[in-house]
Amino acid sequence: MIGLSFDVEPDFPPHYDTSKGVEGLGAITKILRKHRSDATFFICADYLDKNPGIIDLLKGFELGCHSLRHIDLTKLSPLQLEGEILEAVECLEEYGLDARGFRAPYASVNERVLKVVSKYFSYDSSLLFYQSLPKGVEIPEVPIFTGGKMMGVRPSLFKRTLDFPLEDKVYFAHPWEFGGMDFSLIAKRRRKMAVFGYKRENYVKNLEFLLKKKPVRLMDMLKS
Repeated sequence: MIGLSFDVEPDFPPHYDTSKGVEGLGAITKILRKHRSDATFFICADYLDKNPGIIDLLKGFELGCHSLRHIDLTKLSPLQLEGEILEAVECLEEYGLDARGFRAPYASVNERVLKVVSKYFSYDSSLLFYQSLPKGVEIPEVPIFTGGKMMGVRPSLFKRTLDFPLEDKVYFAHPWEFGGMDFSLIAKRRRKMAVFGYKRENYVKNLEFLLKKKPVRLMDMLKS
């Protein structure tokens, strides 16, 4: 089974802090609706607060939480961590959103973070597929397979990711990779990806390739 997800956040953290990726979010949802496909969107609550119009773009999709701010949660004190997660939940609820899934910024978690997450969410999707939940943590995990930079490589290379011997694969990307933000700024930060044909247009091509495989929202992967 293939799961498709997007992290809705400020543009390319921690390097930039703009909201031009809203344009990319619009492009993504347009493509998904064109193909009648599903996906899960993990939203930074403060980003939603600054860009409430994205709720209209995301109607009909599964919405999860990407914390309050796009910061490394593992570096917070216990009190700060609890406040960060609780404020994110309250902010999303104020907009009428019931986020059941969570993904940490930078996919950075530890035992302490996951224990707090388990108090407020039904599942987590922060660990990579080769990582295991820390002992003592009880929360269903929908691990990440690949995405981000990989979604921008040449299609012939990206298609080979489906050959990886893993039954369930969760792909992810960011709206700012699809539009709004000057892609030359992204490519400059990821200059090593040039050898793999890294380009913005590949994001659309590779997304449309994945959509032919009928990806699902992450909650559906959990039920399976």
